[in-house]
Amino acid sequence: MAQAPRLTDIPIWAFHGSNDKSVPVCRFKAAGGKKILYREYKGLGHNVWTPTFSDDKVFEWLFSQRRSLIR
Repeated sequence: MAQAPRLTDIPIWAFHGSNDKSVPVCRFKAAGGKKILYREYKGLGHNVWTPTFSDDKVFEWLFSQRRSLIR
């Protein structure tokens, strides 16, 4: 996660299964992330995209994001 500090101002919604052993939980908050949402699915493994993409709130959030212009 050496790049995490560069992502602290980017909106990120991370999804993780509590039984997922192949991907460690991200460390963006530890790097100072300000726009982090995190959802953990209890009892699921690596396949969390099925319940994630079945949730309309995920798409509402995704399409509400806007790129900030840095000058």
